[in-house]
Amino acid sequence: MSEGNKEALLWQKIKRNIKNIFFTRVESSTINGIPDVHCVANQRVFWIELKSDYVSYPKLNKWQVVWINKYIKHGGIMIICKEALKEPALKLYRPVSSFTDPRELKPRFEFSFPVQWPSVQDALQQLTGPVTAPSLESCIKQSRPRSRLDTVPRSRSQGHLR
Repeated sequence: MSEGNKEALLWQKIKRNIKNIFFTRVESSTINGIPDVHCVANQRVFWIELKSDYVSYPKLNKWQVVWINKYIKHGGIMIICKEALKEPALKLYRPVSSFTDPRELKPRFEFSFPVQWPSVQDALQQLTGPVTAPSLESCIKQSRPRSRLDTVPRSRSQGHLR
């Protein structure tokens, strides 16, 4: 079975078993290195790169490494979902800084087969971090002070507009 078919099967498992995350599978021949799946969960946007093979580390090509590094540099959240068929295990990686060698990445979560998909969903939500909406009080405290441009000139003697 080709590597693409293994990744397609992994995608089907994720789509079928993980709920409460909005997934969009992306197939691009125009942007080198763009990850496989765009996701939204807990008001957070992130990408997932799917890998399914017999290699023990996430086997990324040079374009994927460049794209991931640029995305992380600009504050993006990136997850690598690696189905290690040799071990067998499902591994989740979250690179948080620039890297050049994917073999140096360490999984943040690892699941033995058969995979317990609710645990994978929980791990994805932990890796992307919950977002809490700011309270109205904190928004008021953080409001900017008024500048001279915000004020309307008034007459010194009468206290009203000219």
